[in-house]
Order: sequence, then C-alpha cells, then structure tokens
Amino acid sequence: MDANKYLELSQKKELVNTLGYEIMRDILIPELIGDNHNILYWAGKRLAREIFLAKDEDLPIFFSETGWGDLKRTKSNEKQQFFELNGPIVQLRATTIDNPDFLLEAGFLAETIQLQSGFVSECIVKEIKQKKGEVILLVQIDISDPIDVALIPEKEPLHFIQ
Repeated sequence: MDANKYLELSQKKELVNTLGYEIMRDILIPELIGDNHNILYWAGKRLAREIFLAKDEDLPIFFSETGWGDLKRTKSNEKQQFFELNGPIVQLRATTIDNPDFLLEAGFLAETIQLQSGFVSECIVKEIKQKKGEVILLVQIDISDPIDVALIPEKEPLHFIQ
C-alpha cells in the first residue's frame, strides 16, 4: 500500500481498532515468533524504510496516529537521544502483559533517526516503568559511521507536518 494511503487511513478515526491491534501484537505475533523477540526490532526497522518520515517532528505524530503511544524526546545531544513513550496503550501493555516488549517501536525509532540523520543508529529499551505505564528508549547515533546513501528510500517521504 502506498504511504499516502496509510496517512489517509490514519485520519479515519472510525477505522482505528485498539483491540484488533492488541490481539495481533500481544497474542498472535508472540505465538508466531516464539522466543525470538528481536524479529520485532528488525520489523520496526523495515517499517521505517517503507514508511519513510520526512521530518523529526513527524515521529510523535506517527506514533500517536498508529496507536503506539505518545512519544516525546526528553534529552538529546549529537550522539544520544532519549525518548519517553507513554499513553493509554503503553500503560495497558506495561501493566497487564507479562514481560511486554517495545522492540517494534524501538526498531522503527532507530531506523527513522538513522535515515533522517544519515548516521548508523540503534535503539534500546532502556527501562519499562510498569507502575507509571511508561517506556524509556535510548537511541545511540554513531556520528563516525555515515550510512550508505543507497540505503535511503527512493520514495516520497510521508509528511504529517507541512
């Protein structure tokens, strides 16, 4: 599906179904992948290449529109960026699921920042604050390791912010 179709879908609130998402995310996918949760990290990276976000400001909007939660950058420098992910869905997953993972979100965040910055980037789930329903994510940017420009998607980026 074309990236603009995803943007169009995101604006149709009647199509958003948290229950369907959660059934897939927390029941079906773990059953399919077993103990290999890292697949979700790589899936997030792949999604970021398909849904190429144009601007840094598009990240929190994308997270909100996809139902992944409310994303906020809390600290940033040249080599590291800290994010806080929270909101009703994050709180629900963090407080009701045994060992919830947020690797899909981490992979998406890592790849998006890598494509936007032009440097190799990785993201780790630094902490899951279950009582607060909040996740701390850390993106490490290796400014000594530029990415190959051939890795940047040759497609029109998705713009949430005009």
